[in-house]
Amino acid sequence: MNKRYLEVDVLRGLAVVLMIGFHFGYDLAYYGYAHYKTTVDIEWVSYRIVILSLFLLCVGMSAYLSYRDSVDWQKLHKRVVKLSVVALLISVVSYFVFPYGWIYFGVIHFIVVASVLSIWFVRVPQLSLFLGMFILISYNMGYFHFDATLNWAVKHLNFPVHTVDVVSFTPWFGAVLIGIYLMHKQLFGWQLSSNRLTQKLSWVGQNALVIYLVHQPILFAGFETIKWMGK
Repeated sequence: MNKRYLEVDVLRGLAVVLMIGFHFGYDLAYYGYAHYKTTVDIEWVSYRIVILSLFLLCVGMSAYLSYRDSVDWQKLHKRVVKLSVVALLISVVSYFVFPYGWIYFGVIHFIVVASVLSIWFVRVPQLSLFLGMFILISYNMGYFHFDATLNWAVKHLNFPVHTVDVVSFTPWFGAVLIGIYLMHKQLFGWQLSSNRLTQKLSWVGQNALVIYLVHQPILFAGFETIKWMGK
């Protein structure tokens, strides 16, 4: 990307802040301080949808900004390798922490796949919008899903029936495709003014991966400390 776009960084930063709030709420329930279910209760499910939508729209926007003119294959290769290593690390760590619900295809795994596939759509933004809307609508009508593939993996590859984080290819690749179109349209002229709040959110957005990796261990360490002090 030749240039930082404040609006994209701020949206990504907002998604990170909301994600930390979601995981704090999840941890409260996990440690028994609250009695809701973040995977069932409609308000928590809706909250997660908002977070993922913001993240994955930003993936599409960033893809358009990075590859609309040309593809730097070396840079792309480094990005895919880095994210793949992170995704593998997440799977391994989650296997030991949540052996019956480890993460086999979470948001980072999804972004690895989306980063490669999105290349082929950045120069056809109108088609990206059409396919993105088609994926979202058809998925919510009960079509174009991968339940059979998931069931096969659970049965034959010993994948967990339930996982603490999964981001299925559909409908979420639809959000990435729509993000491509939104950036093509320059977010329809939407512009943010640079102030203390937007600068802070922009910084968070620019460091999203690092914050994503460290925030939950920090939260867990805090809750474990509280648990230990309460004994």
